[in-house]
Amino acid sequence: MEFQVYKYILILIRITAFIVICPAISFKGLPNTFKVGLSSVLSLFVYFALPEIEVIDNLVVLGMLSMREAFFGLAMGYVTNLIFAAMEIAGQLVDFQSGFSMAQTFDPNIGINAAHYGRFYYWIGICVFFLLDMHHKVISTLIRSFEYVPLGEITFQGLTVEAILGIFSRIFELAVNLAAPIIIVVLVIDVVLGVISRTIPQINVLMLGMPIKAAASFLAVLMSLSWLLNKMGSIIGLIPEYLVGMMNLF
Repeated sequence: MEFQVYKYILILIRITAFIVICPAISFKGLPNTFKVGLSSVLSLFVYFALPEIEVIDNLVVLGMLSMREAFFGLAMGYVTNLIFAAMEIAGQLVDFQSGFSMAQTFDPNIGINAAHYGRFYYWIGICVFFLLDMHHKVISTLIRSFEYVPLGEITFQGLTVEAILGIFSRIFELAVNLAAPIIIVVLVIDVVLGVISRTIPQINVLMLGMPIKAAASFLAVLMSLSWLLNKMGSIIGLIPEYLVGMMNLF
């Protein structure tokens, strides 16, 4: 059997584009050699599992197909990234309510400025991702994407503005639900401090409120840690479902 280089290149482009943007696999601390090696090995396995494709003897056609495969791989990785973005947004909402948003620092692993709870939620999500063996399920879904969307048959008919807005609205809803218990606790603290400031004006509520809200949010996170891990597990478990739904758009 003749080795089809263009077929392997198209497979490699889709898998590499996914691995580059997938947050659980594309850590900046991982060497690029590992990422390239992982993409090459997975592409080789997929190559022998797929039937031969038509001969492509035109560089323009090969370039257009390569761009489509790269876009599709980036889209799959971005959907996975959105799930972790929901946890990061939840942490930032908690940071904003508890007053930690003023202490934002640049996190090179995330690539953005994040405060304490933003990074905490993100890394807890990463740990849950590997504990639930989701990295194997995600790679399995990536390999099965060649069955859902074969090489060279990517179309954009189902990719509409309503579908994209639906994904973003769902991610924001998950983030708010994840941060809601801690936000409610901090809001109750704000109401109590407001009542105290009206009844006892001599107390400096502004200076007293910040350490109280920080301590209350910390205790609330500790008390709800079991619920938080369970909720994150249910959110991360949606990744294969979201990936399949995204494939249906193409």
